[in-house]
Amino acid sequence: MERTPGATFMVKPMFPLIVCDLDGTLLNPEHRLGAYTRCVLERLRAQGIEVMLASGRHFQDIRTLADQLGRHGCLISSNGAAVHDRELRLVDCHPLDPADALALINAGVPADVHTNVYRTDDWLVDRPEPYLLQFHQASGFGYRVVDLRNIDGSGVLKVFFYGAPEQLQPLEQSIRARFGDRVHTTFSLPVTLEIMARGVSKGAALKRVAQRLGIGLDAVLAFGDGMNDLELLQCAGTGIIMGNADPRLRAALPALQVIGSNAQESVARHLEGLLLSA
Repeated sequence: MERTPGATFMVKPMFPLIVCDLDGTLLNPEHRLGAYTRCVLERLRAQGIEVMLASGRHFQDIRTLADQLGRHGCLISSNGAAVHDRELRLVDCHPLDPADALALINAGVPADVHTNVYRTDDWLVDRPEPYLLQFHQASGFGYRVVDLRNIDGSGVLKVFFYGAPEQLQPLEQSIRARFGDRVHTTFSLPVTLEIMARGVSKGAALKRVAQRLGIGLDAVLAFGDGMNDLELLQCAGTGIIMGNADPRLRAALPALQVIGSNAQESVARHLEGLLLSA
């Protein structure tokens, strides 16, 4: 096609939507955004490519990280139980059934397994666990210690348990046996077992967001490292696994490309080479 002198042509991005997990993926081992990563993501936005964060973290937590990146994309939080649009309005929410939430909270877990509750606006625990706060130093988001037996179970986006893998794996089996398909279980880390309502996952949330934005899933590029990224990587047109990923994720998706680690800011390096090189 002959180009008219002086005319400006907009080139459609190869991937108009990039979806990134946070911990173990976009964030460095100190759970912060590296300066190089910020620079690359800003260059992508300048080219009209939307970067969407998809995390097991609470919305109140990841919105702070999104602020550090400048203009917002949509935010998938609590493993897909909540989605906020570019103006930070809640547009999709799938809490646990209140009775199921209360049953999970009072599941009788071992004494050294730590119970956590994400509600729509807060994070509740029944006793302090300082280790978990290290993930949230950049945002300042933290839990509130309460007697979990006294909450009513409404508005619970997810319940998650922190403990040793040898304790959490049989706990997951018992929860699946008890609740069946009323809940969805996954691991964000080998030490965190997460339970959401049936059908809730980052992948299911991505499908709804892409439809709302009018973007085909084949035009989505996604990065992840944990088992809670499984559905996300399966439904994206191109899924990429981190070199530091949970071995179970790599075994479940053997055909996907594996790049370097989050310590090397490998998401940004891959994106720069793929989309920003001259």
